[in-house]
Amino acid sequence: MGNNDFFTVTYKILSYLKYCYENGINPDPNILNADTFNISKVQFGRTLQMLSEHGYISGVRFTQAKTEGTVVGGLHNTSITVEGLQYLAENSMMKKAYRIFKEVRDWLPGF
Repeated sequence: MGNNDFFTVTYKILSYLKYCYENGINPDPNILNADTFNISKVQFGRTLQMLSEHGYISGVRFTQAKTEGTVVGGLHNTSITVEGLQYLAENSMMKKAYRIFKEVRDWLPGF
């Protein structure tokens, strides 16, 4: 499992949103971005879009732009859903990622 493969990035995004939910804070767009997860903006946007389409996150907006492709907005309103919490807890790839990365404060700078 690489640091920028889909399941690793998904685990980190959902873990951060779970942390925000459990601590009653809104996600920080300075943290919830492609650079934090060491991936391209395109991969970040596509990952968020997949998570949103599958009902694992809500609140994020996607706008098609002619020159920039898909623009991601509303990151400060993004939240994990019940389905996202369940996916994080029950999916075998998420469990494998947890064994590697543990808690969000172990890999996210500044926590």
